[in-house]
Amino acid sequence: MNHLSDSLGATGGEANLSVAEAYLGLLKRRGIECLYMGAGTDTAPLVEAYARNEGRDEAYPRAYVITHENVAVGMAHGYYMVSGRPQAVMLHVSVGAANAVCALLNAARSQVPMLFTAGRTPLFEQGCLGARDSEIHWAQEMFDQNGMLREIVKWEYELRAGIHLEQVIDRALTIAMAQPRGPVALTLPREVLAESMVQRVGGVSAANTVSSPVPTELCPDDDAITHLADVLSKAAFPVIACTGSGADTRTVELVSRLCERHGVGVVEAKSRYVSVPASHPMHLGYDVTTALEQADAVLFLESDVPWVPGRTGPQPGAFVAHAGTDPLFARYPMRSFRSDLTITGSAFAVLRALSSQLERRCDSGTAAAAIAIRRARMSDVAAGIRHAHAAAAAADEQSGGAITKLFLSRCLNQLRPDDALVVNEYPARREQLSFDMPGTFFGVPPSAGLGWGLPAALGAQQVMPERTVIAMLGDGAYLFANPASCHHAAAMHGLPVLTIIYNNQRWDAVSSSAARMYPGAYASRAIARHGSGPLSQLAPLPQFEKYCEASGGYGERVIAREDLLPALQRALRVVTQERRQALLNVIGA
Repeated sequence: MNHLSDSLGATGGEANLSVAEAYLGLLKRRGIECLYMGAGTDTAPLVEAYARNEGRDEAYPRAYVITHENVAVGMAHGYYMVSGRPQAVMLHVSVGAANAVCALLNAARSQVPMLFTAGRTPLFEQGCLGARDSEIHWAQEMFDQNGMLREIVKWEYELRAGIHLEQVIDRALTIAMAQPRGPVALTLPREVLAESMVQRVGGVSAANTVSSPVPTELCPDDDAITHLADVLSKAAFPVIACTGSGADTRTVELVSRLCERHGVGVVEAKSRYVSVPASHPMHLGYDVTTALEQADAVLFLESDVPWVPGRTGPQPGAFVAHAGTDPLFARYPMRSFRSDLTITGSAFAVLRALSSQLERRCDSGTAAAAIAIRRARMSDVAAGIRHAHAAAAAADEQSGGAITKLFLSRCLNQLRPDDALVVNEYPARREQLSFDMPGTFFGVPPSAGLGWGLPAALGAQQVMPERTVIAMLGDGAYLFANPASCHHAAAMHGLPVLTIIYNNQRWDAVSSSAARMYPGAYASRAIARHGSGPLSQLAPLPQFEKYCEASGGYGERVIAREDLLPALQRALRVVTQERRQALLNVIGA
């Protein structure tokens, strides 16, 4: 094997590599384990490469055939979400890329890196390997295919020739993993993938065989952290509000120690992850409003929307700080929240530096007394919030009737394994689900592109095959997930996810938005009469359990409260013991 073949990942002693073969070998050496494929006519060179490599599976990323583009991107999202390792997606030209825009926006707003690739309609009408050979190759071409992705991704490019393959891939992966992280897009023309690397490079070995380095941890300014520590240590009711910080599971212990040690309250403000154990004595719940009513100093940690103006906000005299890898969320066209201190740094680096500074301020007897007072006050408020949650659960139990989201969440909490991964697209009530272990809860992305939850759960199950993975979905979220494709992927790739659908046959978000905007007006009165307003009714809905059954899974419809726990037990038994996917279609209020 010559040096070129060795450096570019040729297999079986074959020196005359295609660019497609070199590309796949390079991806594997750069740590890409999965290539989620929505194949088409443009992927012919990749099909040939995998066929030629048959029997040597370790040389290339494992290819997963996925029958809808949003599912493919959602699975890559879920894989990174749990593993911290970015993966690759390959879709079919313009039409495939267009189908994936929703899922790609979810990944971008969640700071999830991935290598998003799509083929390009062949460049040439004739005259070379890979030129146009089908009628669709004219109609599918766009003047600027990447234009529909440019606002979403961090970087986009087109591979022009095999000679710069390594530089392009290393550039893409480096930018994707640089903070704030996010997806990058690369177009792969069919003719380029089909070319011979030896012919292109002219027999000269590639010089760069080491991937480009990812930048180091983004660390905060020392003076800013000193100022923040001064303010928090002197505050009577300091609070840390976490939204996206738990994406880095290392931060959970840091938040927990800091808040208990220094008497700082912590609220999981629309948190998309486990930010702090639910049992933490300083845990102030999941609604930032309660904390803001009392806080005289608050740090918003990786919070894109710290509060909704007109509904709540910090007290006029309160000190407000924001911290994160991109605390201004520069890719949001409009975002204006007041800030007395804005700190650029990863959540982990900010918390580590802040803990060190706070330690320097708690040696004196006066400081210790102040901490004790804060700790007692925070514990009392936290206990009151937990009591209110318990009272709401008791009231729901007493009222009975149709299954509510609160009741569903409580029942699941009784039965789920402590290390189970719950992927929630709307119905889960966090205050009724006691997550203490980092990396066990994942909430809907800030962009809320429907259809994220089930594909992400499938990707999570790939990373954690020994763990129970539960997707909690609203009925609308399930429909948008392309359920036939999701259940097909679960069966095809052996992913025994438990899907729980809260089915109330309507889009609650649509009705509640109208009611907020027009309180007491026609929509509000319609909701009071019928349970929902115009444009939100989904009835009649399919028998969702049949989707799962059609792909060899277990499905069950649940209507009565007394049937829910036994149904959950049966479904959990199927996914944990039989290793089959299962679905519960829970008919709600």
